[in-house]
This record gives sequence, structure tokens and C-alpha cells, in this order.
Amino acid sequence: MEIDFGTIPTLVGLAVALFIIYTLLYYKFIYSVIDPLLVFVFTTAFASVLAIEIIPNNLDLSHFFGCQLALWFGFVMAYKQSARQQAITQSEQLFDFSDQTLLRYTVYILLGLYILSNLIIGYVKGFALLSDEPTVSKIANFQQGFGLFRKINWSTGAFTLTGLLFLYLNGKKTTDLFLLSIVVIFSSLEGSKSALLQLAISVGIVLYHPAFLKQRSILKKFQRFMPLLLVSIVGLFMYVLLKENEGYDEAFFALVRRLLYSADSVLYYYQPVNIAYFESYSFSDYIARIVNPILGFFRLQTYIEAPGLVMIDNLRPPGSTADVIVGPNAPFYIEGKIYFNFWAAFIYCFLVGYLYAELRTYYFSITRSSAFYFVFMGSLLRIAGAMLIDMNLAVTQSFDLAFFVLPPYIGLSFLLTGKLKIRLNPWFSRLHFQLKT
Repeated sequence: MEIDFGTIPTLVGLAVALFIIYTLLYYKFIYSVIDPLLVFVFTTAFASVLAIEIIPNNLDLSHFFGCQLALWFGFVMAYKQSARQQAITQSEQLFDFSDQTLLRYTVYILLGLYILSNLIIGYVKGFALLSDEPTVSKIANFQQGFGLFRKINWSTGAFTLTGLLFLYLNGKKTTDLFLLSIVVIFSSLEGSKSALLQLAISVGIVLYHPAFLKQRSILKKFQRFMPLLLVSIVGLFMYVLLKENEGYDEAFFALVRRLLYSADSVLYYYQPVNIAYFESYSFSDYIARIVNPILGFFRLQTYIEAPGLVMIDNLRPPGSTADVIVGPNAPFYIEGKIYFNFWAAFIYCFLVGYLYAELRTYYFSITRSSAFYFVFMGSLLRIAGAMLIDMNLAVTQSFDLAFFVLPPYIGLSFLLTGKLKIRLNPWFSRLHFQLKT
């Protein structure tokens, strides 16, 4: 697909029209301009333009949009059937998050682990953002045995960011803001163009929870700085693009291309060789792929090559090699077609939408729990947004969150209190229990 000054107005105009349509579909479920769901709506509008331009036949194109509708219907059903979502009233709701001191110590330990991980990467590999090609470096830095550090950054980064926000909103301590700035700096140095966007998403997940939404002064102050935050997000994005392209024209084309290629798997999957290759895949392959990163981490199984990398390999000339391959993710509409066939893909997309929406409504219904549980669920919600991009990625990051965050909390709980107290939301009241030493 050719991208130049002649085609951009048409492509962007179509993307704007689709963005308006998707926004009208999802606006009931969006709580803020920094809601990850709005980010999904924005990128899906551009992805849909790419699909219209690239998908070769009307049947596959209809399937693409049918999967989008199935995902949206999952949201509709989840929010409609959720008594929790309908029952929340900000004025009458009582909130109680216990054991905040235990959370604070847990956050500090995990922050230390996060800083150490990034310092090691920076010393051995260099910080990706400062390299000549940040997009390539952010992948290469975690290869050759350094994948463990990526898992640490995924998990402890998400938890400490959410935890420090929670602690600041409850205690208004300047120390928490200072430590939060350290997380933001290291996150930006990883080379991701969306690093500050992830910060904004975490802020929104905590700040727009009913427990903090009532703090109008904080909300108004945050909204006052929202334009600056958005400018910073775009600024980091453009900084990376300018480093990787010559001149503003090329950077601008790269920006448009990046938005359109937010669904770059469309470019690869709908090639005849890949359509034929994945025809033999089934539900059993889906299960094998979902559990593989976990089994592979424990060396119980060799890692399976991701579908996106397979798609690229199938299209590469024989004998060609590359040091770093940045493969596309496999979003829900492609996962559905690969593993569940043409018609069952709609059911899969519906279930993905329903599951993600259920997690959202559950998190925003938490009223009384331990502070650790609240922060853990907030971190999980941020990670769960990957379900719409690549279910395997979401499962992997969720496992990493549990693996690297839960053990320190459990150890500290026994060390400081002599017991492990698990206090969940009242919705899980039957699972409320204590373990004493």
C-alpha cells in the first residue's frame, strides 16, 4: 500500500470516519480519554483502513468486521449482565483498603528489583531509547539470555507504577511521586514509543476508580495537566520516529504507517502462503500456544514460535537471515480464524470481549479489600488490555505479574505480621481467609 501526500488525506479521512463509528459503539464503556479501550478504538480505526486496503476478498473483509462486532457484543453482554456495574453509586459507596503498610514495603522491594533489572540492561546492552534504532533495540536488548529481565520489567514495572499511584493518592507523600518519576524514566528508556501512554493508562485505572473519583480536587488537578501529558506522549513518539527516519517528511510518513500498521499482522496473514499454512491449525494448537510460555519458562517445554514470526518466515526469501525480527502480534480476529475456523471465530471474539469487559467491571466494583489486592487487580487490568492485541501476550504478562509479585508479598506478610491474610473484594467473600504461622 502506497503512502504519500496524495493518499494520506483519503486514508486519514477514512480512519476518522471509522473512529467515529467505533467510538459511538464503545462510548458507554469508556471512562476517560486515557482509557485503554479508547486507545484500542483509535488504533482499530486505522487497522480497519489497512484491512480495507489489504484484505484481498470481500468474504475475508466481512469476516474481519464481523469479528469486530462480535467483540463489541461481548462488551454489551458483560456490562448488561453485570449487577456490580449497575450497583455502583459513588456518593453512597464505602471504600476500605487495608494493610497499606504491607503494600508499601512490597512496592519498595519490587521497585528495587525493577531498578536493578534496568541498570543491568542499561550497563550491558545500553538503553534502547538512546540507541540509533530504539524500536529494534527494545527487542534486541532482551535477547541472548536477557528475556528474564523483560519479564521482570513487565511485571514489577506495572505493579510499582500502579502501587505508587495508589499510595500517593492515599498518603499524598512527595516520596511516592519521586519514586514514581524513577519508574517513568526507566520505562521511557526501554525505547517504547508508547511508554508514557502506559503511564497515563495506569493513572486512569487508579484515578477513575470510584474510590478516588470522588476526590475532585485531585481529579481536576490531573485533568489540568492532561494536555501536557498528551503532548509528552506524542513528543516521545515523534522523538523515536525522528531518530529512525531522515527528516520530518519521512518521520510523518512513518507515523501514518505506524498507525495503519497497528494491525500489521493483516499484511502478513492474508497472504496465500500463510492462509494455506495455518489451515491445519485447530483448538488444540491454541491451548498448546497459550500454555507454552509458562511451560517454556520452567523449561518443561521448548518455546513455540509465535504465529507472527511464522508469518514473516513464510514470506522471507530462501536463505535470508536477520539478527532481529520484530514479528506482528496475532489479534483476536486472526487468532479466531487460525484456531477456531471461520464461523467459530465469532464466538471466540465474543468471549474475548466478554472476558475483558468482565474484568473491567469487576475491578471498578472493588470496595473493600487489602490494598495489595486492589493494586494487583489494577495492574492486571492494565496488562489485560493485551487480550485484544494478542491473547498469548496477555497470558504471558499475567503469569509474570503473579510469578514476580506474589512471592515477595507472601514473604513480607509472614515476616511482618506472622500470617498471610488474603482479603478479597466482598464479591469473593467466601474466599476470605487467613493463614497463620
